[in-house]
Amino acid sequence: MRYTRNLVVSISLIVCMVLTGASACEKAIDDIMRVLGNTPGTFYNYGSDGQVVFEARCASLAFARDTEYDRYNADGKKIEDSSVIKVSCGNSLFSTVGFTSVYITDGAKDNLMANSQQFANLRIKNNDRSVPLINFLWRDVKNLFTGTARVAQICDQNNNPILAFASTHVTPYATDVDKSTMFKLDDKKNSGYVWISRGSYIVLDTALLG
Repeated sequence: MRYTRNLVVSISLIVCMVLTGASACEKAIDDIMRVLGNTPGTFYNYGSDGQVVFEARCASLAFARDTEYDRYNADGKKIEDSSVIKVSCGNSLFSTVGFTSVYITDGAKDNLMANSQQFANLRIKNNDRSVPLINFLWRDVKNLFTGTARVAQICDQNNNPILAFASTHVTPYATDVDKSTMFKLDDKKNSGYVWISRGSYIVLDTALLG
């Protein structure tokens, strides 16, 4: 039944993208961005070793592609979108490019299973390379997440695990920033959002982790 429900959610998202395109799906991310405009959280950039190289505490967040860096040809036709991200962190602004970037709202922190340092420690602790770190992690923390249905593991551009979250529902949304995804984490205790740019991820049922 749980598998069926998650499958229906996934199919619904695909149908939403295919049939409604610029309507329901765009409304969903627009609604999320409005929430982020009034929601505190923390912004992180990760280096090539999977460790945090920049951290900013934000009273609210807004982000968008920095169009000032779009590329145009001699005829004035745009040939490439900017890869620079302009971030409004509360009342402050900064730009970032090239890093794996993550924003975690305060509401998602209770869903955090592991951060980059914990994954680094797990890599030392787990000598059996036949066991993926996320499975190894789940064995250690699953008693803290009893009843959790879904797990999301986030990696940097070099596939170093940097974050893992557990929640009853993990719903991904596309955003206006290229190579980025917004996740909504929702369960009985709390709900929150995690945004990732220039990283990789996997979302799966906890039953698959053993």
